[in-house]
Amino acid sequence: MGFAAAGCAIALIVRAQRATQPIAGSPRQRLGQALAKGRFGTDGVASGAQPGVFVVVAVDTRADTLLLRDEGGRTDTVHVNAAKFDLDTLKAGDEVEVDFVLQPEGSTRLEAGTLWKVER
Repeated sequence: MGFAAAGCAIALIVRAQRATQPIAGSPRQRLGQALAKGRFGTDGVASGAQPGVFVVVAVDTRADTLLLRDEGGRTDTVHVNAAKFDLDTLKAGDEVEVDFVLQPEGSTRLEAGTLWKVER
């Protein structure tokens, strides 16, 4: 019982990683690779989104979502796990690198698996 209580206490005090102070850069930044532009699929299915860099159009901290634009001008809403990333550190115009969670076939929900603010 003591371990369960300790686990709950730790879970309550753990904070989301702040975008301005990442533990380490994104995989592409750490490996020195060029950042690729992300792309939303044109078929309306979440699995069509390609990971990469997107521009933040709007931030909704209540719904834990970002409205992102790809290099082709297409926009889509991306759900973000607030425990993984602090959306309060983002604003319209920021660039973010996103890798998406694979969703079940037929799902149209886009969810960020990892999200890094691009520092240029």
